[in-house]
Amino acid sequence: GMLDQLVASKGRTFFSTYYSTLTGYIMRMRGYASVKNKADGYLEGALKSSFYIFPDQHRNVMTQYQGLKGGNWEREFPVSWHDIDKGITELVTK
Repeated sequence: GMLDQLVASKGRTFFSTYYSTLTGYIMRMRGYASVKNKADGYLEGALKSSFYIFPDQHRNVMTQYQGLKGGNWEREFPVSWHDIDKGITELVTK
């Protein structure tokens, strides 16, 4: 449950399944932490130490920024944590 998600989000490396809502929220918390801790890839919205073990074609999806697309309710996108503290003017002029 919630405690499992909190503990898992703090790991050095994280492996999950692409279609899991439980691990989807863990990815979001890892994203928040990556910005706070300035982890490798945080400027691009990437989680360099987070991977999906199933299905294979999605293994490295979180290691690079991807915008929202489709009806993927089961996973998180970097837009959830990337640049959320900037004002709209900063984002438009970026």
